[in-house]
Amino acid sequence: MSTDTGLRRAVNEDLALAQEPVFVVADGMGGHSAGDLASAAAIGAFAELARLGGTRRLAIADVDAALEAARRAVDVISQEAERGAGCTLTGAVLVEHDGEPYWYVINVGDSRVYQHRGGSLAQITADHSLYAELTAAGHADAATAPRNVITRALGSDDARHDGWLLPPRTGLRLLICSDGLTSELADEELRAVLTEGGRVGAVAEDLVRRACAAGGRDNVTVVVVDTISDGRSPGPAEEPLPQPEDTDDDEVDENTLEVTRPVTE
Repeated sequence: MSTDTGLRRAVNEDLALAQEPVFVVADGMGGHSAGDLASAAAIGAFAELARLGGTRRLAIADVDAALEAARRAVDVISQEAERGAGCTLTGAVLVEHDGEPYWYVINVGDSRVYQHRGGSLAQITADHSLYAELTAAGHADAATAPRNVITRALGSDDARHDGWLLPPRTGLRLLICSDGLTSELADEELRAVLTEGGRVGAVAEDLVRRACAAGGRDNVTVVVVDTISDGRSPGPAEEPLPQPEDTDDDEVDENTLEVTRPVTE
């Protein structure tokens, strides 16, 4: 995990939690007087979830309960702040569903989760922003739409989350980040850095350094997580996992990413 204020902001409104089995990033909404407090409130709810995850396997319902607690906590901050407050929230939590382990990927706002495996990179989450939604709809005005208008966030009128289930296969690497990373670096550069390998902490630090070198116009926060076949995530002191080799009994090519299964509230 790595974070930086960037080169143009006085305060870092990003906050992250990387405590197995919970890995999440929150980004305080720009222009609000208490964005950093909103991020802290959201991450606090997931810190409680991480503590629960230290005693038993988590379920989707546990994560949804943490999301609801985060919504309530951020709403309190927003009501008390002079100009309101809010934050994005995105990440992945290892859960048990139908007796099997899955990454439960969640998202509210325009922070992102990517999956990387065998040299391929794909964005799992969908940005809740005016630009992304106009682009997805093929709207003629999409190219001129502002990039920083968020359509969903904790603390806003629309705080709904999207969710996906992703099998934790060997060699799967997750990238969880605030938009301070993706506004500075193209997906191809993200893919190249993740493919080069290295410890997850070093990779996160490299991505943050590159985002700052590219302009650092916003706070930037990165969490990188590797998984192994039984659904456990390696701790920060463990060596990075090797990319899987092709085998006769594996019908999925190592350069093919898993198809995520959306989860509805």
